[in-house]
Amino acid sequence: MNKELQNKLFEKYPKIFVQKDLSPQETCMCWGISCGDGWYTLINELCADINNRLENKNRNKPEEEHLVCQAVQVKEKFGGLCFYIYGGDEYIDGCISMAESISYHICTECGNKSNSINDRGWIHSLCLSCQDSFLSKRADILKQDKLDPDYNAQCEPDINVAGKKI
Repeated sequence: MNKELQNKLFEKYPKIFVQKDLSPQETCMCWGISCGDGWYTLINELCADINNRLENKNRNKPEEEHLVCQAVQVKEKFGGLCFYIYGGDEYIDGCISMAESISYHICTECGNKSNSINDRGWIHSLCLSCQDSFLSKRADILKQDKLDPDYNAQCEPDINVAGKKI
């Protein structure tokens, strides 16, 4: 995610992203939000739900009894959102599970409805337009590799779009 969108989330939800300034030995949030801009709205809505839960559960309670929920890592993996936390409760776990499930149907680049694309085992959630762009860039890379004298044609990757090899 680009820094501008990431910082908007960090500023809007400081209690959730409190670990962003910790070291790599303490958290993976030090690397920021590792996914495309297309999931900004999904992550924003998830954080709003978490924030509302925290405010409602913590109202009129002493601070030592407050429910906490801190993002430990936010990334894309196997074409879907992974939102790892410290703390939370069953309600927050359910919100995260729902957002992670929905992410498989949202293009990670632009936010439109997506399909899965499998590139040598790397799974991406991309809309048709972003798939075309991805495949075009991928083809250019493969052409450059073939010009390399060390290129091994037997290692040429298969690219699968919606279950079809191309």
